[in-house]
Amino acid sequence: MNVGQIGPVYVPQSTQPPAVISAIPELTALPPRPGFAGFWLRAIACIIDTILIVTIFILVASFFPSTFEKLLPPSSTSFMDMPRPAPLVIALLAALGCLYYSVFEASSWQATPGKRILRLYVTDLNGQRITFGRAVIRNLARQISGIFFIGYILAAFTEKKQALHDFIASCLVLRRP
Repeated sequence: MNVGQIGPVYVPQSTQPPAVISAIPELTALPPRPGFAGFWLRAIACIIDTILIVTIFILVASFFPSTFEKLLPPSSTSFMDMPRPAPLVIALLAALGCLYYSVFEASSWQATPGKRILRLYVTDLNGQRITFGRAVIRNLARQISGIFFIGYILAAFTEKKQALHDFIASCLVLRRP
């Protein structure tokens, strides 16, 4: 026996109207993806940070002149009379600079004031905020990058614009859209 032999089949009408499938909204544009920060943007951010650090140093030194006058040369016009700070002073200034960069880059800003002005920020390779420990590693490695600026120049030739210290600490410097 087949269906045609049974006769008419009664199909009751549904009391509910058929479900309307809403149209899928068209995606007009993808959300902006952050770009990688290149060498020149990062250099300008570094200059801004250096100006800020020097300004703070001068302000502090103006309140304690006797402490800082040891760093100044005697009144002389010769270029050779430039101050030659002790290795301990150099190490202290390097440590304070490393602390400055590390605190800001591990903060919720993810950037130093110079980077923030230029809308740059530091992340790990997954786009997440870096830890203070990773920020310290990154900024200690900046000392290596600073040798003949080779580590910084590397950023001009890598796909993700990473400098040597970024590779060492597995970090990225990105631009906010």
